[in-house]
Formats: sequence, C-alpha cells, structure tokens
Amino acid sequence: MVEVKSQAAVAIVHALGPVESVLLMRRSEREDDSWSGQWSLPGGRREAGDRDLLETALRELEEECGIGLDRGQMERPLAERLARRRTPPYLTVAPFVFRVESQLSTTLDAREAVEALWAPVALLRDRGRHVLGPVPGRPRWTLFPGIALAGAPLWGFTYRLLEDWLGLSPEASEGPRAAQAILDFLAAGGCLVEHGWAEREAVVNRAIPAESVLAHFSQPGNLDPAINCLEASPELVRILGPEWEEYRIRAAARQ
Repeated sequence: MVEVKSQAAVAIVHALGPVESVLLMRRSEREDDSWSGQWSLPGGRREAGDRDLLETALRELEEECGIGLDRGQMERPLAERLARRRTPPYLTVAPFVFRVESQLSTTLDAREAVEALWAPVALLRDRGRHVLGPVPGRPRWTLFPGIALAGAPLWGFTYRLLEDWLGLSPEASEGPRAAQAILDFLAAGGCLVEHGWAEREAVVNRAIPAESVLAHFSQPGNLDPAINCLEASPELVRILGPEWEEYRIRAAARQ
C-alpha cells in the first residue's frame, strides 16, 4: 500500500502572450526538499489557515514568485496526482490552471527559488525536445523522460503534470508495448529471448549490452512516452511504465 502524506497544491499559470507559455521556477537547493534544484510549478503543502487547496495554490504562488492572483482567475482544476519521491510518504497534489493575458513579472523568494522561466508551450509540445536522460542526484544508468532547460532538466512530477495538462500523457495500457520495444531492440542486437513475458518479466540468453540500450533510447526521437524510467545493467533492464508498473528483462544466470 502506498503511503500518502498531507495534501498540497500547485499553480499552472498559463500566459497567452506575447508567447503562449507557462510559469516555471527552479527550486533552491535545500537538503530538506525532495525536489531541491528542480524546475517545478509554484506550490506547496496546505497550511492550517488555508480554507481549501485553491487558496494554498494562490498563497504559494504569491509567496514564491510574488504573483498575486485571485480565485476568479482560476480557469479549471486538474485531477489530483501523486507526487513520488525516492521513498514514501508521497504527496497528493491538486493542480489549478490560471489563465493570464500576458507574462507577469516575478519577485522570487530566494529561500524557495533561484530562477523563474516562462516556458513556451510550443517547446513543451515538441516531442523532438523530449528525451530520456540522466538527472541530478540519480545514477547515470537510470534515465528519466524530460526536456533540457537551463540549469536542470524539466522532469519528474512537473514534467508529467504538464503532459497531462497538454493532453500528451500516454494511455495506461501502453506499458507492455514500450517494454516489448526494448526487448525487440535487445533481440535485434543478438540477445536470444529465452523466456517471453511472464508476470512482466522476460529473460535473454546473455549479458545485456547496457550502454547500447541507454545510448539508443536516450537519442532524440527514440523516447517512448510510456516510459517513466529506464534502468540498465549487464544483469537487468528495468522499465517503469505509465502507472509506475515495473517490467524486467533479465539476463539468464550461467553456471
């Protein structure tokens, strides 16, 4: 059972001009912040004085970025999502979309953010800019989908949430297809499939060419949207699908 902590909220501030864009902030590096140094949306945990999660989103937006909006500028709420960290407890986050006519000036709280960016929606929609790649603080053989931005990649919870908002998220049923594509790549490279999929695990006859797997699937244009994480070693390829379900391709043990 997934352990879930207190609720939080984020603001998706969508500017129509001069270029259609969305507000991002790069978080300050802090040991007590699971998303330290990452690009994120303004937001945070609900406080006792917040009458609801919409008020949480508005308060955090003003505190972190110096932008004061009112409840009437909320265009629509999105479905709550689970924000995962390396270890539980996870957070349930309520996203709220706000529409503004033009990009607004920001005044950042240095304790919370070091940089703000109005990211063009066209960039977020451009699948050619989405790649699997390493991220700060994680091993180089573990890749996550994201978009290269100044200072840090856009990845993780914020990346997936923006995909939801833009209608780019894969269907939950697409995980097996993505895992099969990686197994097909191994077979084409000379790995004989000894056992096909059973309980989301397949077995190949020899050591996995991990560097080749990582190099191929990190190339622009080779990202499968259904992959949430790809990890490769000579013994094992581990794939996490759209619902964070796990698929494993294992190298057969030899005597």
